[in-house]
Amino acid sequence: MAENKDKVKLEDTFSADEAAVKTTSENKEEKAAVREEVLGKVEADLATYKNKAEEAESKLATTISQYIRLQADFENFRRRSRENEAKLSDTVKAGTMKEFLPIVDNFEMALTQIKRSSAPDTFIQGVELLLKQFVKFLNDSGVTEIEAVGKPFDPHFHEAVMQISSDEWEDDTVSMVLKKGYMYKDMVLRPSSVQVSHKP
Repeated sequence: MAENKDKVKLEDTFSADEAAVKTTSENKEEKAAVREEVLGKVEADLATYKNKAEEAESKLATTISQYIRLQADFENFRRRSRENEAKLSDTVKAGTMKEFLPIVDNFEMALTQIKRSSAPDTFIQGVELLLKQFVKFLNDSGVTEIEAVGKPFDPHFHEAVMQISSDEWEDDTVSMVLKKGYMYKDMVLRPSSVQVSHKP
């Protein structure tokens, strides 16, 4: 009887061990399946995040490129605005300076007439001083006289009002200035009215 009891106990233990082994084996398979499932989800999530990161990097690169172009466009706009403002300022100033040129002409004609008359020297010196001051004001403002006598005739700077035949000058050379011309910076305020010589 005792032997049977021991035998039953041994069989029960063996059955329990076998069940435990089966359970452990099943657990390992389940764990492996769970691990595979989790790894699959992680890999899928990783691929999704990688794609999103690549899209974000692409968008960032595009945005940076657009920003750089926009900044360059803005700098060009600022430069053009400054240039336009300077040109506008020069145009306005040139227009104002041009209004003073007849005054210089009148001063010069008056001085010529005064010198021909019997006016006192002090009076002549006073008019000369006024003319010099006015011309200095124009020069300080950027107005310069156009050099003409002895220069080749240039229609951009000279206006031919007379022509003469002369052996003294080269062909198409300015031989006399009848009315002075002036420039403001690179703009012609008034061309010089000149006499042009031609070879006979």
